[in-house]
Amino acid sequence: MKLDDTDLKLIELLKRDSRASVTSLAEEMGIARVTTHDRMMRLQREGIIRRYTIDIDAKAWGHELRAFIFARCDRGNVDRRDVAKKICELSYVVRCNVIAGDWDLIIEVVSPSMDSLGDAILDGLSKVGGISSTQTMVSFYDYSGPASSLR
Repeated sequence: MKLDDTDLKLIELLKRDSRASVTSLAEEMGIARVTTHDRMMRLQREGIIRRYTIDIDAKAWGHELRAFIFARCDRGNVDRRDVAKKICELSYVVRCNVIAGDWDLIIEVVSPSMDSLGDAILDGLSKVGGISSTQTMVSFYDYSGPASSLR
């Protein structure tokens, strides 16, 4: 789908405030409310906009620690995609990506503390079948770029 400048402006406005009314979006863009509504519906129908959601601050919610865990899967009859799906069922997992290189998976997690992260790895992640080894890296700072809303 080809996006024009009006579509891009609408997306930028929705990224800033997904709860904005169609009327306020239309006024800010200088187009009719019905046109704005139709564009939003088309962007949803085409799968550009998947959902309207909230952006939770993990630290304000008590999850002070963010870490990335590299995982190596057992060799043989293990489907890395199945392992990744099981990992994503764990409550502290933000996302899990199947990757190329020395490691098979990179898992982003949040945790209230280092102790809690250790418990999560020892009591949760280590019990997910198909993982042979892990390496954990703690994030000191978290910055987002312009493409952060693309998932």
